[in-house]
Amino acid sequence: MSQLFFLIIFLLLPLAQPCWASQFPLRIVTEHWPPITYENSGSAEGMAVDLARMIQKSASLSQSIEVLPWPRAYHLAVTQPDVLLFTVVRNPEREKLFTLIGPIANGEIAIYVRGTQDLGKVPLQSLKKDLRIAVHRGTAFHNILEQEGFANIVPVNSSVNAAKMLMSGRVEAICDDELVVAELFRRAGYKSNPFVKVLSLAHSSLYFAFSRGTAPLTISKWKTAFEEIKRSGQYEHLYKKWFLNLKAPPKVQLSLPPAHPLLKLVEKPAKTPRVAELLKFQPPDLK
Repeated sequence: MSQLFFLIIFLLLPLAQPCWASQFPLRIVTEHWPPITYENSGSAEGMAVDLARMIQKSASLSQSIEVLPWPRAYHLAVTQPDVLLFTVVRNPEREKLFTLIGPIANGEIAIYVRGTQDLGKVPLQSLKKDLRIAVHRGTAFHNILEQEGFANIVPVNSSVNAAKMLMSGRVEAICDDELVVAELFRRAGYKSNPFVKVLSLAHSSLYFAFSRGTAPLTISKWKTAFEEIKRSGQYEHLYKKWFLNLKAPPKVQLSLPPAHPLLKLVEKPAKTPRVAELLKFQPPDLK
């Protein structure tokens, strides 16, 4: 079936009877990636958190926002229904896994070294072979380094830790997004910008990611509220607050996975087993 057909079904589902909607509340999770998202005194904060709360207010929603380690947050979004994960760098892999709404922000994935290093004349193949690069484990930045053939990747538990390793000399470079790199070094204890970009790898677009099985009405409310915030000028004001002179993305985009599971809502429900059948059930041997 075509992507257009899935889009039509997605737009029509919110108009269906309320019994089609999920019976479970949306769980909203994010990570520690300042200044986009982070935790401060037990509360979620950051540019994308401010935007999420603006959307919630506009749509009369009130779910709390949890700050979790990235691997745990991502695993929840991949394996559980009714989960909203942000922010997610949009790429072909995530387009197959999630319903994406955004962009929240646009940036650039790049490699950074200490400002005292001069790698301008080093051939790219030498950089890929010899440069030790710290990167937040399991992220899009980690993935792109592997795809580009970098050999000495050093996975770490946070982007701030990567910045600390660079300044201590344990690695020669880090890979992250231009939107956050200055804040990472500030939080690592460096008030000036002691880094320089040596190689741009890809443009990045950050999105809200809704897990498979999330109620279509919920997704529709978030999309509609996001569009209204952009039309009202609130989004552009928020963008300038956090990113100064960077240009805010103008439109809200919706990306659906190829075989959207919402179509399964129209299927015939599974047969409910009778008591006699349940009594005959034997659990499989555990291995």
